[in-house]
Amino acid sequence: MGNSEEASAKRKQRRWPIIVGVVAIVVVAAGAGFLVWHEQPGFCNAVCHDPMDSYVEGYHNDETLMAYTHARENVTCLQCHEPRMDEQIAEGIAWVTGDFGTDDAGKIVRTGVTADEKMCTQNGCHDFSEVRAATADWGGETGVNPHDSHQGIALDCSNCHGAHGQSYMYCNTCHDYEVPGGWADPGIRGV
Repeated sequence: MGNSEEASAKRKQRRWPIIVGVVAIVVVAAGAGFLVWHEQPGFCNAVCHDPMDSYVEGYHNDETLMAYTHARENVTCLQCHEPRMDEQIAEGIAWVTGDFGTDDAGKIVRTGVTADEKMCTQNGCHDFSEVRAATADWGGETGVNPHDSHQGIALDCSNCHGAHGQSYMYCNTCHDYEVPGGWADPGIRGV
């Protein structure tokens, strides 16, 4: 073996760890980038345009939605909708098979997603003692508090608060309380 052949063989021996190292760095960087992208609202509709476009559009642009308010506070979708592997697999299968229905606005007809006190207080987002205190004597009516209902835990946040749709004054299915601006009123005053 000549000197140039030996030098070439040595270079090849030194090159493979560098190549493996570069490939490993690229794979780790791509994986980290994917995980960061996965946490962003745009991830949801990048793959699943139908039905996720309307949700992401509302999150970014519809000032009447709670989702928009959350966006202004830098709260991402996955901070509320904590991804579980079984749910993500089921959602992926439903999307691939087209086994989901949407309404005229492009929203999923049946989701089964509700927001309860546990969901809304996760990660210290909302403090229910503060929420209850802020809505005591609602509309100037002593003893009325929509966040301290006589229905107790039978109600969850999503009975009234619509993150991706119009909020709904559920109390007014029986009562006639003041309704926040932009909310639907199912009661005596009409919708």
